[in-house]
Amino acid sequence: MSRQRALDIIHLRCPGVSGHQENLDHPAFIAERIGRDPWEDPYRAYLDAYASLDVDWVIGVPRPELQRDAFDHASSIDAGGGRRATRWGLSGSYWREEYLFHDVEEVLRYDPVENNPQLDLVTEERARDWRRGILETQRAMGDAALISGIYYTTLFQYGIMAFGWPLFLTAAAAEPERFQRVLEGFAEVSRRNLAAWAEHDPPLVLIHDDIAMQSGLVFRPEWYRRRLFPLYERILEPLFARPGIRVCFVSDGDYTPVLADLAALGFHGFFVNPNMDLDTIARAHGRDRFLVGNADTAALTFGTADDVRREVARCFEQARPCAGHFIKAMGDLPHNIPLDNIRAYFDACREHHS
Repeated sequence: MSRQRALDIIHLRCPGVSGHQENLDHPAFIAERIGRDPWEDPYRAYLDAYASLDVDWVIGVPRPELQRDAFDHASSIDAGGGRRATRWGLSGSYWREEYLFHDVEEVLRYDPVENNPQLDLVTEERARDWRRGILETQRAMGDAALISGIYYTTLFQYGIMAFGWPLFLTAAAAEPERFQRVLEGFAEVSRRNLAAWAEHDPPLVLIHDDIAMQSGLVFRPEWYRRRLFPLYERILEPLFARPGIRVCFVSDGDYTPVLADLAALGFHGFFVNPNMDLDTIARAHGRDRFLVGNADTAALTFGTADDVRREVARCFEQARPCAGHFIKAMGDLPHNIPLDNIRAYFDACREHHS
């Protein structure tokens, strides 16, 4: 496995060959793989663990600042700035509890381009810094794996993170035309950021937007087609203007009802969640796009080693029609997966790759 294999797969140059994409954050398993305590140098530990596992594509390598005992006496801790964190592995899983907006009118008056009140939006300068960070990590990883980074707050996600779910949904439903102006502002912010990112001609950009939940889309499909996807076209223009860049989409939940719409926008690849039908999607979209997934982290966490092996076999079998495919545990690989199961997962993946 290698960075070159990942590049070949995203360009559909090796049909019938699957790669491997993972987000690993399991300190005990990392220690076992690299033969030392990962807490001594987490950044280097991540790099060495990925290289030892022959993973082809890594989104990023964090530089966690948590202490080993951060969650010994609490299920979550104050992360500052109105955020909290809970244990994930060497790093934490973060969420926001405090927001600057308190009613619908405040939301509807907000202009994301002017950014007053001041939200922690990604600026063009920070987008360039992120890209420099990706290049730095790629140099550290070498040819062992492709480092892509992720653009996290594409459009829908900005609404969630800026206003919180209740105000976001209320404003979008109660005043759709006025809220459209807010969405257009977020779209312009994202377009500028991705233009800055595209200046460096990255081989792959991962576009994240949580447009769905486990039960399906948040709004009816027509809302996305009218309100969201025309703005996606504007956001993605700087990336699609450079033919060498591949663009992949990822969302939580089941976004199947609009997957064809996203394909029509020009995305080159999709993450396929466990509650989506990989078999059907592979036959409908896998011949001209690469797919990522769709192993269920719940099977790794709560099942037996045999359950894990069956889950891996299912993914490889259903991905057969794909011209490009990466196996991936779609809930990532956090600290609470039993060691026997995470060993079985990587062993099974290697067996199918060979």
